[in-house]
Amino acid sequence: MTEDISPSSWWSIPQVLAWIVTRSEPKVLRAGSLRTAASLLRMTGIRPLSVPEESPVTLAAAPDELVQAWRARRIALYGRARGKGPSRSIPGRGDLCFRDHRGEVCLGDRTLYFDTRPFWSSLSVRADDCRRCWPTPVGQTARTSRPLAAARHPSDGEVLALIEEKRKALRAERRRAGRDVLLRAAMNHFGLSRKVVLDIWNSAPRDRKGGRPKKAKPGTDRPIVRRVR
Repeated sequence: MTEDISPSSWWSIPQVLAWIVTRSEPKVLRAGSLRTAASLLRMTGIRPLSVPEESPVTLAAAPDELVQAWRARRIALYGRARGKGPSRSIPGRGDLCFRDHRGEVCLGDRTLYFDTRPFWSSLSVRADDCRRCWPTPVGQTARTSRPLAAARHPSDGEVLALIEEKRKALRAERRRAGRDVLLRAAMNHFGLSRKVVLDIWNSAPRDRKGGRPKKAKPGTDRPIVRRVR
């Protein structure tokens, strides 16, 4: 039985911003473990797409690009009012903007007192809506097919490096960086099963700080061998 590594049909706001800027599926997969717009600034390889067909969109301009598409009803935003209740479509308004709040991207009024006004959290967008609104330029698909294939076969060292990067990002945001959180980040990032990521975690040498895996030495990476049942 092979693993399901198909992309999610729903994207988080960091994933949408990564798509608007790069039009790269591998970059969207990598952004799957991120929760804030600020964390995209620390992610390597987020460079604006440069093609003759359209002007590039920078990471700083991407949130406004997304808001304009939402106001024009070219895409639909879904979220929970103040993080409560079921996720539902957010009605379009002209005075709302994105902001990192309580460790995630939220949508609310342009005010210093964000907590005092209604806001939306747990935001998501349909991936197909994003692809239609910001299509991949002609010829870009062929250039990104090889990186996408490569992203599906990471080495042990790459998985452990991602886990360490995620650990540092969570600690910088003063959030818990437990094993399950880190494993889930690697699973979402590389499209791996929990068993594969857990095997890599357990096989890594341990340091003296809570038993976390040591960083892999150069030249010691081994490719992942997936078992087929």
